[in-house]
Amino acid sequence: MALVMECIARRSANRAFTLIFLTTAALPGAAFSQAAPLPPTAPALQVVATNATGVDLQSARDTSPSCPTIVPPVASQSIARSVEADDIIRLRDFGKMDASEADPGGFAVSPDGRYLAIQLRQADPVSNSYCQALLIYDLGNVRTAPRIVDMGGDYVRRTITLYGLEGFPTGTPEPLTPKWSKDGKWLAFLKREEGITRLFVTALSEGGTRSISDGRFDVADFAWSDDASQLRYRQRENHAAAIERLQTEGRSGFQFDERFWPLAELTPYPRETPAEVERFVMIGEADTFGGSGSASQQDRMAEEAGRAPTRKGAAVAIIDHRQLAARVGDKNIVCQFKECARVAAAWTVPGADEIVFMRREGFAAARTGIYRWALGENKLTNILTTDDAIRGCDFQLLLVCAREASLQPRDIVEIDLRSGKIHQLIELNPEWIARRLGTVTRLRWTNKYGIETFGDLVLPPDARHDERLPLVVVQYSSRGFLRGGTGDEYPIQAIAAKGFAVLSFDRPLDYRTAMSRAGRSVSRRHIANAWTDRASVHDSLMRGIKLAADTHPIDADHIAITGLSDGASTATYALIHADIFSLALISSCCEDPSILETGVGEAYASILRTNEYPLPWEQHKSSWKRVSLAMNASRVCAKIIIQSADREARLATASLRALRQFGRDVTMFIFPDEYHVKWQPVHRQAVFRRTLMELDDWRRLPKARCSR
Repeated sequence: MALVMECIARRSANRAFTLIFLTTAALPGAAFSQAAPLPPTAPALQVVATNATGVDLQSARDTSPSCPTIVPPVASQSIARSVEADDIIRLRDFGKMDASEADPGGFAVSPDGRYLAIQLRQADPVSNSYCQALLIYDLGNVRTAPRIVDMGGDYVRRTITLYGLEGFPTGTPEPLTPKWSKDGKWLAFLKREEGITRLFVTALSEGGTRSISDGRFDVADFAWSDDASQLRYRQRENHAAAIERLQTEGRSGFQFDERFWPLAELTPYPRETPAEVERFVMIGEADTFGGSGSASQQDRMAEEAGRAPTRKGAAVAIIDHRQLAARVGDKNIVCQFKECARVAAAWTVPGADEIVFMRREGFAAARTGIYRWALGENKLTNILTTDDAIRGCDFQLLLVCAREASLQPRDIVEIDLRSGKIHQLIELNPEWIARRLGTVTRLRWTNKYGIETFGDLVLPPDARHDERLPLVVVQYSSRGFLRGGTGDEYPIQAIAAKGFAVLSFDRPLDYRTAMSRAGRSVSRRHIANAWTDRASVHDSLMRGIKLAADTHPIDADHIAITGLSDGASTATYALIHADIFSLALISSCCEDPSILETGVGEAYASILRTNEYPLPWEQHKSSWKRVSLAMNASRVCAKIIIQSADREARLATASLRALRQFGRDVTMFIFPDEYHVKWQPVHRQAVFRRTLMELDDWRRLPKARCSR
């Protein structure tokens, strides 16, 4: 399954090096305590705008809270107890699920540094939906309750372009991020209602919200003009037109080609990425201040008026995805320090000729480093190095970021650029403080290929040092908050609370990439035919388990492995090549060639051929036997529980049949209307509960014995 979908789970890591958006900023000067209080809410909001299609603006909706726990309490009254599955499901979230350093943070600081706007979501398994709210915090007094600007709306799932298939759906959330106007008087944000993602705006001094975009098409992105008089937005009109063309084609029958993804459905996707249509609206305080038109028309209007947008400060770019550079005037200055390689995010500091940037570094690139580069002196200063995951920063007067630690859910922090100290601004899950958490030990090791790997060993809160514990492996990212592994399906702290040791395993760097960085040339065909990357991951996994056992006594008869996507591929490979596992709980399955080559689709088969995988599989059975669960069914002894999305379940059918033919203990559950990452709260709750139940039953039974 990793071959098909791991690009979705790992896409953010690649995107971190593509583009850096800059904000004119200054070093910290004024403390937040000097900020003015939030203005009182006034009864009316005047937004004068028409859009290019003439759709009237919608009136403001009632923003009375309908979700009693979506707004974080100022102080939690929670009673201390162990973590339960629902504690993790109901955590308040914002931004992207597995965000990288450069992804939108899900929050925005006003230009004067006084206020922070954030779009929160909270899963509710009872209604199988999400509570959502747009809040504004007064950063001068974060101990007071935030203003509720807007509540409600539908969960917005991300779509991507996958193997040329445009608009491919995922279960992960769109990182909704509000944006302040440059004068700090207005706030714009996205909200989805009745199947359409619309653009809304609110005035800081007046309150109320209104929709200002065309209500027929999804808004993809938006931006304010420098003078705050207009709001530009891009909407997916052309995508909607492409869908209509497909519907017309379907009347006479679709020709089966590379537009199909038959694994999930038999309706084609648009093969190209249509250009998104740009529009703008004028924002003002009177009916006489309004306008409409396309973005290109407005550009000409601005030029004629002599007020075309300008940028101040140095422009920052990532050169060839490798080295940081600054553009000052018409000159590029490349940073020559080794720390300037593989930079993930950067910001300019006007007036100081400095650039602040962030990168991953240290052993296995597990740490976050923040640096200041002084262009004039060509001097580099390390501001901060931490094991915490720092993401989605907003640099106005201060560097404000989302932060996750091993035991800390995502919160909002300020990073002092002179002292390097991290100061928590907003605790969004204060109830978590009262939970009794398992201890975490960071483990580091190197596999036989010389590739660095790390993981975290989590023990129950009251574990004795000599207590032999069953071990559960959760995959495949261990940076930041140890929640539920990739896809958030295996609740680490809830598992530990039941008396298990948990190894949170971070997948090592891809073999080919690691060899390239080491200056070694490798054959793509050899890597594909020998499945060298899978072997590298497996060796790291086995060494990590041994290191965990050396750190704390482990019950060798009770070692379980879990995983989704690439993690599931690691799990099935481990079942084939090792006999230490007696239980596998996986959320996708399996890499069987008969289905991969024909059942996923022509676009995917083309990718396999381009990457020189051993095809046709009938001529390369010895190669595929290294990874195919179906071809090794007689050798697999572990009990297997598959909890699959309906759109991916067909991948498991060959393995399921082969395993059952050999009398193996295998069960599959299929969740309806699901994607690679499950989005429905009630389904995640079911996976959590079944996982805990299966683990509890498994630990009481002796290890199953079978011949291999």
